[in-house]
Amino acid sequence: MEPRPTREPRPRETLDPPPSDGPPPSGEPPPSDRPPPSDEPRPSDDGGGLPACRYRDLPTRHAGQDDWAITLLDTIYRLPSDFVPDHLVSTARAGLQAGYEIRPEVVDDLRAMAQAAEADGAPIAVRWAYRSYGEQAGAFAYWERVRGRAAALRISARPGHSEHQLGTAIDFRSADSLKPPWGYEDWGTTPAGRWMARESWRYGFILSFPRGMEEETCYAYEPWHFRYMGRDLASRIHESGVSIRRYLWEHFHSASSD
Repeated sequence: MEPRPTREPRPRETLDPPPSDGPPPSGEPPPSDRPPPSDEPRPSDDGGGLPACRYRDLPTRHAGQDDWAITLLDTIYRLPSDFVPDHLVSTARAGLQAGYEIRPEVVDDLRAMAQAAEADGAPIAVRWAYRSYGEQAGAFAYWERVRGRAAALRISARPGHSEHQLGTAIDFRSADSLKPPWGYEDWGTTPAGRWMARESWRYGFILSFPRGMEEETCYAYEPWHFRYMGRDLASRIHESGVSIRRYLWEHFHSASSD
């Protein structure tokens, strides 16, 4: 097995303030932190079987190195604290700025997507990519300190529950500004944000937390947070019209998916 490459230093822009899964929209009510009556997730009331949003620490069903496309991570299911993707590489390999890491499987489609976005006049850049368990713990602690626990649960994953730990989730920003995407009233209305919402699935990327799906995704709307699923699976999720969370639950995680 090849040794993991030495990690490059993080760009200064990512250090102040600490990264998050995004601040809440103005006036967004925080979720309840009341636990369910047992450790088993309760089904939702919509008849679809998707567990209602609760805050538990159950091991996700698919946590192998090769399971990155079907690993379900949400407020209930998590990765082990020692999970680190094999062979992380710099986003510079995809023609974007260095200082961030992704799985090698992401590189080719990320490069193609970035080139297409630039050609269409909506260039993108990376604001964050792989985030370790420890880094996520620091990010969540920061938002809990400055916003309170209820708001932190809405806007930032607890350590082990973040898609960033998989090495396939990326927070994007507009390439023509160092302004973080959560610094806009709605980054999704910028040229880069609109292009990503419309075209990213063609390159294997799906928006993890769409507007209007907060009760399904368990997090506030984040127009900058995309997870790489591979082109085939991304196409199926896009056509289904449901969130990543619901699709993975129904097709790979629930008992009925066996």
